Amino acid sequence: MEIEESLDAIVAAFNRGSLDVPANFLTPRTTFSLNSRSYESILGGSPDDPLIRLLARGAAGYRTAAKALQYALQGPRVVLESLTEPDDSGVRTAAFRVEGQLRDADEPFVAGATLRLGCAEGELRSVDVQCAEGDLARVAASRRA
Repeated sequence: MEIEESLDAIVAAFNRGSLDVPANFLTPRTTFSLNSRSYESILGGSPDDPLIRLLARGAAGYRTAAKALQYALQGPRVVLESLTEPDDSGVRTAAFRVEGQLRDADEPFVAGATLRLGCAEGELRSVDVQCAEGDLARVAASRRA
């Protein structure tokens, strides 16, 4: 399955409330970062710790982050707005919009995010999410409520 098809499939699954991931799309080698912080460090561990790697990479890393977003937002919806062709190093850039209702407040949530997708040898190797810190703070507050 091509990356475009895999992204469409994972977005459709998320919008249905599912955490399904297309087969072979996210491997145990796929790393994640959020605003240049590795997911391992966000979880409070070392990338050398096997348990932290298990939780922070591949399908498990995606599911952990997606579930947190589904919990913070009521009726969350993600829209893939654009996807570039790979640059010389194999990196593609995707623009997403996230919508929903914050569970701790009676207010809508709409935010943009840019993903840098590092691909090599037909495999998604890294996902670097860039988004506004204020939007992250609002999601985090909603999760704590």
